[in-house]
Amino acid sequence: MYLFKMRRVSLLTLTVMSMLLCQGLCSGVFELKLQEFLNKKGIQGNKNCCKGGLMSSFQQQCDCKTFFRICLKHYQPNATPEPPCTYGGAVTPVLGSNSFQVPDVIPESSFSNPVRINFGFTWPGTFSLIIEALHTDSKDDLMTDIPDRVISTMTTQRHLTVGEVWSQDLHTVGKTELKYSYRFVCDEHYYGDGCSVFCRPRDDAFGHFTCGERGEIVCDSGWKGHYCTE
Repeated sequence: MYLFKMRRVSLLTLTVMSMLLCQGLCSGVFELKLQEFLNKKGIQGNKNCCKGGLMSSFQQQCDCKTFFRICLKHYQPNATPEPPCTYGGAVTPVLGSNSFQVPDVIPESSFSNPVRINFGFTWPGTFSLIIEALHTDSKDDLMTDIPDRVISTMTTQRHLTVGEVWSQDLHTVGKTELKYSYRFVCDEHYYGDGCSVFCRPRDDAFGHFTCGERGEIVCDSGWKGHYCTE
């Protein structure tokens, strides 16, 4: 047990060190697009009806006001929702009730879809993603550490190459279903398999070049040398 804990601490330490060492040297963003959530019976993970629905003469209508907690971690065969989210995370506002398509924006909110998690270090090519759907009685109360609020927890581990193409996924947990897509793209001026190659076109005393598809320097016509200054 002690050895396992030491290995875990070492892994987290290496992750943090790589973040610090690569700041400014490599850059990209993990994008997660939430598309559709289905909870036709309006129940939580404990199979209880979400409170807040309208009362009929026979029973209460379940109404799960749903928001999501997103946790992106380093690759783990059996990832859990518990922190830390080593690569980053986010909590959305309430996006709908029971079953709904996820909007691109929420009025009077900073939320935008896709959710973007910025990287200041080389993309490792693998990840663990945990998405929790939770219920709240109030849109102003988005606490995520109350177990009874959990509607469902979806966990996935994947290999992912850098690129513009979206990877599609569909997870079914109990009576719920979540459709989403994701990708990892380099920020402007960053290239390579891990977005660790930096190249910014220049046309001044320090160089005369553009950048190739892999971030290699391509001299403008009439110029040569390592930085195209000759």
